Amino acid sequence: MAEKEVNTIAHLLEMEQKASAMTLKAQEDADKKIAQAKAQADSEFKAQYEQIVTSQESSFNSKIATLQSGKEQKISEYKSKITASPQDKAAFNSYLDSVLLA
Repeated sequence: MAEKEVNTIAHLLEMEQKASAMTLKAQEDADKKIAQAKAQADSEFKAQYEQIVTSQESSFNSKIATLQSGKEQKISEYKSKITASPQDKAAFNSYLDSVLLA
């Protein structure tokens, strides 16, 4: 009877070792899957991030170009308006004389 109990205990220890090995292998497999999923998620995030950054930079540059051309057009119009204004040099000189010589 003692031999039967020893065999049973030995069998149970063997099963425990197999279960431990299976658990370890399952943990290793899970770690690999997690690492792979993380790498894929990081890759997808980076791709989407780059796409958004590129889109926003393009929009920014477009708006800057629009504002720049609008500014240049307004400055050009102002210069044209100033150069096209009639100059009354006699009235200006008369005003200067009244201010400076008074």
